Amino acid sequence: MEYVELHCHSNYSFYDGASFVDELLVTAKQLAYPALALTDHDNLCGSMEFSHVAKRLDIKPIIGVEISLEGNQHITLLSKNIEGYRNISRLLSHSQMESKSRRLDNEQLFKYKDGLIALSDCRENGLNIDIQNHNQQKINNILTNYMDAFGKENFFVELHQNLVKGDVQRNKILSEHARYLGLIQWQRIMCIITYKREVNYKMY
Repeated sequence: MEYVELHCHSNYSFYDGASFVDELLVTAKQLAYPALALTDHDNLCGSMEFSHVAKRLDIKPIIGVEISLEGNQHITLLSKNIEGYRNISRLLSHSQMESKSRRLDNEQLFKYKDGLIALSDCRENGLNIDIQNHNQQKINNILTNYMDAFGKENFFVELHQNLVKGDVQRNKILSEHARYLGLIQWQRIMCIITYKREVNYKMY
């Protein structure tokens, strides 16, 4: 089975990504990835360059975003088609121009869900806090809410195994909830590739 990274940050994700778009794609090519997703925080700034370079390297580009939600939540969205890309653009425009907190509520998120695949919350945000607080009912409610909105075929639970303390227990709890809800689990490894010499050379 081929591996495809579906949650990847470039240097357009401040404090979270270190690699330039072309560096990510060259490394993906070296690793024989057939496709790669770019999911920067609350922006699509690298999407045009990402698409052009990916096509030159014969890698399928998947445009996505990790978007901030109310309640200290994040959700990762991947565009399935042009409608999905348009809806990501609409969601980002709304969060940046119409929301005082620069975060979306679920009503707005679900309004523009067509053409999108959703991946559950990342380690550093709200869902993980609920896991640490053993708030099982709230975890179940959050996952059920997303599953009902996006549909089982378009919502995946992320399991992060980066050899960080707490990964094993968190993955166990999320797996149990995913099995209970009949969701397919999606495992990933954080993809942040750093070429220190290149980054330092290009910084201003």
